[in-house]
Amino acid sequence: MPEKGIEAIATEAVRRMNEHTRRLRSLEEKNNLLELRINMIEDRLLKSIEETRDRLAKIEKKIVEIDNNFVKIENEISKINKSLEKSVKRTEIKELESIISFFNPLKSKFVTKEEVEKMIREKK
Repeated sequence: MPEKGIEAIATEAVRRMNEHTRRLRSLEEKNNLLELRINMIEDRLLKSIEETRDRLAKIEKKIVEIDNNFVKIENEISKINKSLEKSVKRTEIKELESIISFFNPLKSKFVTKEEVEKMIREKK
């Protein structure tokens, strides 16, 4: 009988050890899956961070280009304003037109020297 008791104890110990070994393997598999998932998440996160850095660098480059274009446009506008200040104004053109039309021989009636002298003689 004592042999059956020792045998039963040994069998129970082996069963428990097998159960614990199975549980330990299950926990190790779960741990390995969690580590794999964590590594995948880290990889995705690092890739996402790198892509975001690249996009930000491109955006920064575009902003610098836009800023440079604004400076060029401001300079061009300044040049145009200076050029407009030097150009003839509409009122000046109208004034010149009126002067030209006043002295236009086809529209104005001018008197020759001989006609003036004749008019003076007649008045005397």
